[in-house]
Amino acid sequence: VMRINDHAASGVAVAVVAVVFAAAVFTAACAVRDPALDGGIAEVASNPERARVTLRPRAERGNEVAIALICNAYGRSMDYRVRTVERARAYAWCEHAARAGDTQAQYVLGTFYASGIGVVENRDQALAWYQQAASHGHREASDAVRALQGLPPECRNWITNCKLF
Repeated sequence: VMRINDHAASGVAVAVVAVVFAAAVFTAACAVRDPALDGGIAEVASNPERARVTLRPRAERGNEVAIALICNAYGRSMDYRVRTVERARAYAWCEHAARAGDTQAQYVLGTFYASGIGVVENRDQALAWYQQAASHGHREASDAVRALQGLPPECRNWITNCKLF
Protein backbone atom coordinates (compact mmCIF):
# COMPACT_ATOMS: atom_id res chain seq x y z
CA VAL A 1 0.00 0.00 0.00
CA MET A 2 1.44 3.36 -1.07
CA ARG A 3 1.18 6.22 1.35
CA ILE A 4 0.96 9.94 0.57
CA ASN A 5 4.66 10.47 1.36
CA ASP A 6 5.55 7.71 -1.14
CA HIS A 7 3.60 9.57 -3.87
CA ALA A 8 5.44 12.80 -3.02
CA ALA A 9 8.79 11.03 -3.10
CA SER A 10 8.04 9.42 -6.48
CA GLY A 11 6.94 12.82 -7.80
CA VAL A 12 10.21 14.36 -6.66
CA ALA A 13 12.16 11.53 -8.29
CA VAL A 14 10.31 12.08 -11.59
CA ALA A 15 11.03 15.82 -11.37
CA VAL A 16 14.72 15.18 -10.71
CA VAL A 17 14.92 12.81 -13.70
CA ALA A 18 13.20 15.44 -15.89
CA VAL A 19 15.62 18.15 -14.81
CA VAL A 20 18.64 15.90 -15.43
CA PHE A 21 17.27 14.97 -18.87
CA ALA A 22 16.63 18.63 -19.76
CA ALA A 23 20.15 19.56 -18.65
CA ALA A 24 21.62 16.77 -20.80
CA VAL A 25 19.63 17.91 -23.86
CA PHE A 26 20.65 21.55 -23.28
CA THR A 27 24.32 20.59 -22.89
CA ALA A 28 24.23 18.51 -26.08
CA ALA A 29 22.59 21.39 -27.98
CA CYS A 30 25.28 23.79 -26.78
CA ALA A 31 28.00 21.40 -27.85
CA VAL A 32 26.86 21.51 -31.51
CA ARG A 33 29.55 23.28 -33.52
CA ASP A 34 28.85 25.85 -36.22
CA PRO A 35 31.45 25.21 -38.97
CA ALA A 36 30.92 28.65 -40.54
CA LEU A 37 31.43 30.35 -37.18
CA ASP A 38 34.54 28.24 -36.60
CA GLY A 39 35.80 29.29 -40.04
CA GLY A 40 35.17 32.95 -39.21
CA ILE A 41 37.09 32.58 -35.95
CA ALA A 42 40.07 31.11 -37.79
CA GLU A 43 39.97 33.87 -40.42
CA VAL A 44 39.90 36.89 -38.08
CA ALA A 45 43.69 36.96 -37.75
CA SER A 46 44.69 35.53 -41.11
CA ASN A 47 42.09 37.07 -43.43
CA PRO A 48 39.94 39.66 -41.61
CA GLU A 49 38.22 40.88 -44.79
CA ARG A 50 36.95 37.37 -45.46
CA ALA A 51 36.06 36.89 -41.78
CA ARG A 52 33.81 39.97 -41.97
CA VAL A 53 31.85 38.32 -44.79
CA THR A 54 31.71 34.94 -43.04
CA LEU A 55 30.63 36.36 -39.68
CA ARG A 56 28.17 39.02 -40.91
CA PRO A 57 25.05 36.76 -41.15
CA ARG A 58 25.58 35.46 -37.61
CA ALA A 59 26.29 38.94 -36.23
CA GLU A 60 23.12 40.23 -37.88
CA ARG A 61 21.17 37.45 -36.13
CA GLY A 62 22.59 38.61 -32.78
CA ASN A 63 25.21 35.92 -32.16
CA GLU A 64 27.35 37.50 -29.42
CA VAL A 65 30.50 35.60 -30.38
CA ALA A 66 30.13 36.64 -34.03
CA ILE A 67 29.54 40.27 -33.02
CA ALA A 68 32.74 40.39 -30.96
CA LEU A 69 34.72 38.63 -33.69
CA ILE A 70 33.42 40.82 -36.52
CA CYS A 71 34.40 43.86 -34.46
CA ASN A 72 37.90 42.41 -34.12
CA ALA A 73 38.00 41.72 -37.87
CA TYR A 74 37.02 45.31 -38.65
CA GLY A 75 39.65 46.54 -36.20
CA ARG A 76 42.28 44.57 -38.12
CA SER A 77 41.19 45.54 -41.62
CA MET A 78 39.56 48.96 -41.61
CA ASP A 79 40.80 51.01 -44.57
CA TYR A 80 39.59 53.30 -47.34
CA ARG A 81 37.77 50.43 -49.12
CA VAL A 82 35.23 50.05 -46.31
CA ARG A 83 32.15 52.09 -47.25
CA THR A 84 30.60 54.67 -44.92
CA VAL A 85 27.46 52.58 -44.32
CA GLU A 86 29.60 49.57 -43.46
CA ARG A 87 31.72 51.69 -41.11
CA ALA A 88 28.60 52.74 -39.21
CA ARG A 89 27.55 49.09 -38.88
CA ALA A 90 31.06 48.12 -37.72
CA TYR A 91 30.85 50.86 -35.10
CA ALA A 92 27.48 49.53 -33.89
CA TRP A 93 28.79 45.97 -33.58
CA CYS A 94 31.91 47.14 -31.75
CA GLU A 95 29.88 49.29 -29.39
CA HIS A 96 27.62 46.32 -28.62
CA ALA A 97 30.58 44.01 -27.93
CA ALA A 98 32.43 46.70 -25.94
CA ARG A 99 29.44 47.36 -23.70
CA ALA A 100 29.14 43.60 -23.19
CA GLY A 101 32.70 43.64 -21.80
CA ASP A 102 34.79 42.42 -24.73
CA THR A 103 38.24 43.95 -24.13
CA GLN A 104 39.38 43.85 -27.77
CA ALA A 105 36.10 45.51 -28.82
CA GLN A 106 36.70 48.24 -26.23
CA TYR A 107 40.11 48.90 -27.78
CA VAL A 108 38.73 48.89 -31.34
CA LEU A 109 35.90 51.22 -30.31
CA GLY A 110 38.49 53.58 -28.83
CA THR A 111 40.29 53.49 -32.17
CA PHE A 112 37.04 54.25 -34.01
CA TYR A 113 36.49 57.29 -31.78
CA ALA A 114 40.11 58.40 -32.12
CA SER A 115 39.93 58.14 -35.92
CA GLY A 116 36.29 59.09 -36.53
CA ILE A 117 35.41 55.70 -38.02
CA GLY A 118 31.64 55.21 -38.12
CA VAL A 119 31.24 57.99 -35.56
CA VAL A 120 32.27 61.61 -35.06
CA GLU A 121 35.87 61.82 -33.86
CA ASN A 122 35.88 62.24 -30.09
CA ARG A 123 39.15 62.16 -28.15
CA ASP A 124 37.43 61.95 -24.74
CA GLN A 125 35.39 58.91 -25.78
CA ALA A 126 38.50 57.33 -27.33
CA LEU A 127 40.38 57.82 -24.08
CA ALA A 128 37.50 56.39 -22.04
CA TRP A 129 37.29 53.22 -24.16
CA TYR A 130 41.06 52.81 -24.26
CA GLN A 131 41.16 53.15 -20.46
CA GLN A 132 38.40 50.57 -20.11
CA ALA A 133 40.35 48.08 -22.24
CA ALA A 134 43.65 48.94 -20.52
CA SER A 135 42.07 48.29 -17.12
CA HIS A 136 41.52 44.70 -18.31
CA GLY A 137 45.17 44.29 -19.33
CA HIS A 138 45.02 45.24 -23.01
CA ARG A 139 48.57 46.42 -23.79
CA GLU A 140 47.82 48.29 -27.02
CA ALA A 141 45.05 50.16 -25.23
CA SER A 142 47.47 51.07 -22.45
CA ASP A 143 49.87 52.50 -25.05
CA ALA A 144 46.99 54.37 -26.72
CA VAL A 145 46.03 55.93 -23.37
CA ARG A 146 49.62 57.06 -22.88
CA ALA A 147 49.76 58.45 -26.43
CA LEU A 148 46.57 60.46 -25.93
CA GLN A 149 48.07 61.81 -22.72
CA GLY A 150 51.25 62.82 -24.56
CA LEU A 151 53.38 60.13 -22.90
CA PRO A 152 55.66 57.55 -24.56
CA PRO A 153 54.58 53.90 -24.72
CA GLU A 154 55.23 51.82 -21.62
CA CYS A 155 58.63 50.11 -21.64
CA ARG A 156 58.26 46.35 -21.82
CA ASN A 157 61.90 45.41 -22.38
CA TRP A 158 63.10 44.01 -19.07
CA ILE A 159 66.59 43.38 -20.42
CA THR A 160 67.55 46.94 -21.42
CA ASN A 161 64.77 48.77 -19.56
CA CYS A 162 64.33 50.62 -22.87
CA LYS A 163 67.60 52.44 -22.53
CA LEU A 164 70.15 52.64 -25.33
CA PHE A 165 73.73 51.76 -24.48
